[in-house]
Amino acid sequence: MPRQQKHPAVDAALGRRRTRLGTAWIVGLLALPFAGLAVSTVVGLHPGVLLVVTGLAALVGFVLISEMPTGRNRGQTSGSLLTARTATGLRTVDLAQIESVRLLTSFSRGGVSDRIVLVRDGNGVLLGLREQTDVRRVRRALDQRARNGVPPRVSGAAAAYLGMTPDGTARHTVLSWLATVLGICCYLSAVAVLARAV
Repeated sequence: MPRQQKHPAVDAALGRRRTRLGTAWIVGLLALPFAGLAVSTVVGLHPGVLLVVTGLAALVGFVLISEMPTGRNRGQTSGSLLTARTATGLRTVDLAQIESVRLLTSFSRGGVSDRIVLVRDGNGVLLGLREQTDVRRVRRALDQRARNGVPPRVSGAAAAYLGMTPDGTARHTVLSWLATVLGICCYLSAVAVLARAV
């Protein structure tokens, strides 16, 4: 088995830029169908022509919502620093300065396809963690912060997933599924309404 390449810790400013870049990519991809409809109006094209291409880009944008901030492999630690490679490059979060922890759940036809623990540190760097080794590191860091009397904001779903509370993640899963379905339906409806108006 090949050894995992060692990643150096990434400066917080660069990590914040990569966090913003990931958000910009997602927003840009999701906005493409609307921009395509505007362009088709200006140049006199049938709206369906550009919707085919921009619709595929929007589909990629939906997929990247969970993938963009998430480490692709198990993170590497140096002291309290956890570094992982994301779609926009390496990011490092300081587990000693965790500010918030949330749980992101994504779905496929078979049900829940992935659960990602989203960690934001005091430097504003966001990193998603799916590997159980990294999830346990976050739990240990939160326990340490709790002993020091400075607990960060942890969502109820994240606390349940991390085993910090006896509550389960069923409510979160149902609400996430509803939010996903309603969000996609509202998005497609907005595109369809604008396409009919063009």
